Amino acid sequence: MTTARTHELKDPIHGFVRLSSAERALLDTPPVQRLRHIHQLALSMMVYPGATHRRFEHSLGVMHLAGRAFDAITTNHARFPGALPPPDDADLPYWRTVVRMAALTHDLGHLPFSHAAEDLLPEGLDHEDLSDRVIRSDALAPAWRRLGVAARDVARVAVGARAGDAPLSAWERALSELITGSAFGADRVDYLLRDAHHSGAVGGGFDADRLVSRLLLLPSVAGESVVGVQAGALQAAEMLLSTRDFLYESLYFHPVRRILDHHLGMFLRAALGTPLLPEGDAGQFRADVNAHLALTDDEVFAALRRASRDPSLPGHRWARRVTCREHYRLLYRARQRPEERTAARVATLAREAFGASQVVFDPVERRPGPLNFLLLEGTQVVPASERSRLVRANTPISAEFVFIAPEVRDEARAWLRGALPDLERPT
Repeated sequence: MTTARTHELKDPIHGFVRLSSAERALLDTPPVQRLRHIHQLALSMMVYPGATHRRFEHSLGVMHLAGRAFDAITTNHARFPGALPPPDDADLPYWRTVVRMAALTHDLGHLPFSHAAEDLLPEGLDHEDLSDRVIRSDALAPAWRRLGVAARDVARVAVGARAGDAPLSAWERALSELITGSAFGADRVDYLLRDAHHSGAVGGGFDADRLVSRLLLLPSVAGESVVGVQAGALQAAEMLLSTRDFLYESLYFHPVRRILDHHLGMFLRAALGTPLLPEGDAGQFRADVNAHLALTDDEVFAALRRASRDPSLPGHRWARRVTCREHYRLLYRARQRPEERTAARVATLAREAFGASQVVFDPVERRPGPLNFLLLEGTQVVPASERSRLVRANTPISAEFVFIAPEVRDEARAWLRGALPDLERPT
């Protein structure tokens, strides 16, 4: 009897995703399987019912795309040999495995509900620090030995150099950019496609196959090699930017999603370190690997439901805000010219009128990628902004929200109608 050397998993975004038996062994470890219990979009499913996908399938998709991107930059190097050359052919299989496994494990540090409560980690830590710790932990050591790769190499490509590490080499930086790059990183390409598919918020998407197959390393003005794209994939890159902007507007910055994240964070602050969620410590997540791996969305959901039914439990009122849809309602949103700070003035006056506890001010800004990237036209490297009006016009994405408790919503909205003309007048 022979053991299959290749395993196929069917994915709704990429079709068949293939793994070797050694890669499958890593996939089957508890730290990776935990990602089946971490929602990709936190509580967005309470706005978009289909958005129930998990970090597990996203990580498989990133692995698939990162492997293809690695093949592209090593194959397409001949089109522009002046950039950073890949290592000797004998080393390519090693680094290809490192890239794929770094992609598969790059999200192992995500907390329950992903980014919703990351500020509850001990000061100075983020989920990438936790990913680094899990990748280098004893829990994955047997898998790395079977794969024949060093945990250190995987961790550095997955999440970069952490505190105390030596800086990444030029080759490591290029490989890391294949996964986490702000323009064409496999992480971004997959989550945009996957979030659009499952939420239904955006139709159409973009041609990821064309985009990834046209990637290559190009020299930047600073002299470093960065991931760019051949000119024939410019339209696909433009569609990626458009999809990103639509998703930020309709999904990631949806006001109900934003306020539910706030309520969830307040519940966790009250419940962590109590008998309700003993895996935490005095309103914070623990940063040690075992405590981190023990906590998923499942435990938090169970604690939310339990607390929402029992007024004596910590976080009861915040649990009800989430589970019973008693969340704060949108009072005001500044979509343009946030520098005028109208939303901040609305929040300040609303607190004076209705009480500080009745108002939540949520300013949010994302700079989800460079507004430019490099194109290869024939033998010439040019900034994409010189060839694309869409790239030139792309700007950081921001919004400011003011939420009001539902108990005073109608009164607050009537108040705002009278106050808004003066508030929106330029100061």
